[in-house]
Formats: sequence, C-alpha cells, structure tokens
Amino acid sequence: MREGQEAGGSEGGDGGGPSRSSEGESGGAWSVGYEWVTTCSVQIFKRRVEAIREGTPGVSDPRPATAIRALHAFALKRSVDELIVSARQFDDRDAINMLATAALSRNILQAAELAIKQWDAEQESDARPLRLTDGIIHDIACQRTVLDVAVFIRECRRVGRREMVDRTVRMFTTPSSGRTNLDKALLYIALRDESCAEEAAELLRLTLFSITENGSTVASDTVPREFQDLAGALHQLSPSERILEEWIDAQLRLEDHVHDTRRIIAQLIASGTDGRDTLVEHVGRRRKHYDIVEICDELTKSPLAEKCVQVRQHAALRDNLEELAEIVRAWHESQALTRTTKDLLADIVAKGDAGPRSPRELERLNTVLGNVNAAPECRRLLRIAAAVHTDGRSGADLVALLGRIEGTRDRNRAAQTIAQRLAVRVLEQGADARLFVDYVTGLRGTGRAEAVYLACKELADPPDSVRPPAGSGAVVAEIAARLYDAGLDRDGWDLLERCLENEQRMAPDEVAAVVERLGGCTMTEDDRRFLLRATVGRWSDAHRREATVGELRAGGFDAEAKEVIRSLR
Repeated sequence: MREGQEAGGSEGGDGGGPSRSSEGESGGAWSVGYEWVTTCSVQIFKRRVEAIREGTPGVSDPRPATAIRALHAFALKRSVDELIVSARQFDDRDAINMLATAALSRNILQAAELAIKQWDAEQESDARPLRLTDGIIHDIACQRTVLDVAVFIRECRRVGRREMVDRTVRMFTTPSSGRTNLDKALLYIALRDESCAEEAAELLRLTLFSITENGSTVASDTVPREFQDLAGALHQLSPSERILEEWIDAQLRLEDHVHDTRRIIAQLIASGTDGRDTLVEHVGRRRKHYDIVEICDELTKSPLAEKCVQVRQHAALRDNLEELAEIVRAWHESQALTRTTKDLLADIVAKGDAGPRSPRELERLNTVLGNVNAAPECRRLLRIAAAVHTDGRSGADLVALLGRIEGTRDRNRAAQTIAQRLAVRVLEQGADARLFVDYVTGLRGTGRAEAVYLACKELADPPDSVRPPAGSGAVVAEIAARLYDAGLDRDGWDLLERCLENEQRMAPDEVAAVVERLGGCTMTEDDRRFLLRATVGRWSDAHRREATVGELRAGGFDAEAKEVIRSLR
C-alpha cells in the first residue's frame, strides 16, 4: 500500500488518505482522510503518528511520509493555542516541523499569533529557551512573502515584542537568509507602509552593514555591485524619493552609529556610477563639516580621489559662511585632507557657475575663519586663492585682492599666477583687452611695479613651452595702444619691445598689424620708428626680416619698412 493512500494508524480508526493528485490544491490534500487529527487528544495523536511512522510487524509497513502529512494536517487544523501546548509534548524535531508548517502555511496573522504565544511560552520555561520561536522567526523571515514579513513585524511591534522584531529584521538581512537586495528594498517600502518607519530604517542599516562586512574596504570590487543593486532597487520602487539621503540624515542623528554610517556613505559614494550623483550632492551641500571630512577621508584612497573632489566641490557652493569656515577648519585639520586645503579654498572662491564670490564676501569669510579658530594657514591660503582667481574679475578687483596678501613672497607668486592666467584669458580666450589695461593701471596706482613687470612679460614673452595663438601680436598692440592712451607709455613700450624682439614668435603679417594699430594711439611717430629699428631691424633671421619688410610695404607702411632696413646699415 502506498504511503499517501491512507492516514490511519494502528490505534484508532483509519480513514482513506487523499490521492497524490489532490495534494497540490489549496487545502485539498488535508480535507479528506485527516479529519481525525482535529478530534483526538494530543497524546493519542502523538501515539498514532509514532505507529504510522514505525509500522506494525506483520500488519502494516512503516509509512513515514504519511506521518509527515498527519503532522502537516495537525499544524493547519488545530487552534494556535493547541499548537503551543502540543509543542511541549512533541519530540523536538516534530515540534519544529509542526510549528514551521503552521508559520508558513497559515495566514500571516495566525502565524504572528503563533510566534508571539510561543515566544511567551518559552520565556516562561528554561527548558527550551527560544529554540522553537527562533525557528518560526527564521522560517517567516526567509520564506514568507515580503508583504507577509512586514505584517508579521507590525504585529510583533503592536504587542510590544521588541526583541522579536529585532530578530526578524536581523534574520531577513543576513546574507545566509537567501534574500536578495530587491527583497530588502521591497520590505523597506512595505514596512513604511505598515507604519514601521523605525524598523524600515534599521532594515536598511543592517542591509548596508552586511554588504560592507563582506567587502569591508571602500576599494572592494564586490561592494560597488552590491550597493548599486540595492540603490537601483530602491530607486525603481520609489523613483521620486531620495531614500538613501533621508536615511543618511536620520542615521547621522543617532550617536551609536555615526562612524559606521559615515563609512557606509563613503561606500555608497564610491559605488555611484550615475552622471548626476545625488548622494554626492546631498553630502556636500547638506551634511555637517565633521561628516564631510570623515567621509572624504575614506575617499582619498586611490582610485576614488575624484569622488572626494566631487564632494568637496559641492561643499564649496554653500552660501552660509559659518558652515564654509567650519568645513575649511576641519578639512585642514585632517591629516589625509590638509594638503588639498588650497583646492577647497579655490573651489569656495570660484563657487561653480554662480561665482566667483565677491571680494567683500571673501573678506567676511576671512574674518569668520578667525572666529572659528581655523589655523592661520587657512586664512593665508584663502587670500592667495582669492587673488589668483581671474575668471569673472575686473582689473580693479584683481589689484585689490592681490593687495590683501600679506607676505612679499606669497604676493609675488600670486602676481605671477595672475599674469599667466590673464595672458591665457586675453590671448586664447578672447577676453577684452581692457581687463589687462585696468589691471596694469591699478597696479601702477598702488606702486606694485614688480607685478606690472610680470604681467607684461607673461603677455608679450611667455615661456618657450607656450606658443602664442595666431593674432596674438594684434592683441598685444591693442593693449599697448590703450596703455599709451592711459598715460602709461613706459609700460606700453615695454610690452611692445618684448613682443617685437622675439623673431621666433612674431610672424611678418603680425608686425604689420602692430604698426597699423599703433598709428591710432598717442605713441609718437619717432618712437614707433625707433621701436621697429630696435626690435625687428635686429632680427638675425634675414629671410624672416625681409618678409616683414615686404608685409610693411604691402600695407602702405613704407616709412616703417625703411626704418627696419636702416637699422641693418
């Protein structure tokens, strides 16, 4: 006789067992042939199961599968209270099997009731300290649907079984649970819907921590994939929310998890691959200075330095000067970040697309840095960063900011940097020549002759490694003409002389363009002719010199051409 054909045993009547074809139907396998499990006492049921399992020599064969079905029917048909009482009388394995069946097959409210009552029963007994309850929690956390698990946690929370809630969440998030990152994201959403926001936050925390325990370093190859999988699932389930950002803000308010949370944030940022990284932006623009610095400490490790730069650049966009000063102070005090304090200050000065910050605002920031006890070096670096930022500045602003630098060496180095950047802006980026003229005029007005020298030299005679773009001669002539018109004849002459005497950089047609522009300024004709004799006329490259004479004559400048030839005689 097949095991599934009969549920009876040697003690008591037996009934016809359900056919195997009915076992897959909802409750069909246990509706016929196992009614006896609802009427007999627990002791009789226990003896009959043992008899079915062992068989009777000469009467019936052992039917262990039928015994399993009987236990299954018992778990589904008896009341929750009866299951709790009977679990104490069963062998451990039968008790675990019966309770697991009830926990997985009954509706989730009954499963929660069973777990809670079994928990209470085991709390009162030292014989089986939570062994069976742990099994129920394991099975529910690992095998029930996500929505069922959310209801289970809600019910345990409702009756104040905090430890049961914690165990369920921990079990669900452990790698051994078999739950995917999608499952965890689904449960997070479901828990919030069940008004279990605290449990949802803890679920996310444990999930993220379990990922880093498997790959504890920021540079781990496996961590980015895990984080992306989880973050992608959360975004797909709720695309309009910033779930991770909100979780971060809440976790960083909890003293117990601050350092671990910052490490997790660094991991999340390190794993980010999207074009617009909202987490990087959130950390940089919203988090406190101590959060930013500790997170960026983690991100300084290669090859994640670019992520650190991104956080830094977002932090530098803040409008609140007190916040900026605190960030600068903490950044400079960090052993891993102090070398890039100058880069942070440069970002603050530039302020992205909205910048640059005004000289007045930077002066206020300089004061606030002193108020927050930032190192004097921070204020020194700020003054330098402010001075050398030329984009969006007027000539007067550049002069004023340069004057705020206290040390002579720092000021001269800054003047050199300004000269280089102004030359690039004027020659390569097409900035108005008035910018350079205003800068030189302001420098002369404040007695900074060394800075004037550096500016003119960089514009007219840059290093050999820098090749002036085509048309640079005309730009230099325009600036020189304006300097003459401003009464700065000496500087105009110096600029032209440096430019024209460099025969390798000045094309013949550019010399003609210079002569044409100088004819319309206050420079005298005698000075113009002497300038050509003293520069172009002394070129050693005869072929290039003759080509220049030809360009001058073609432009109608015969007198200037004769001056070039005259200097050779």
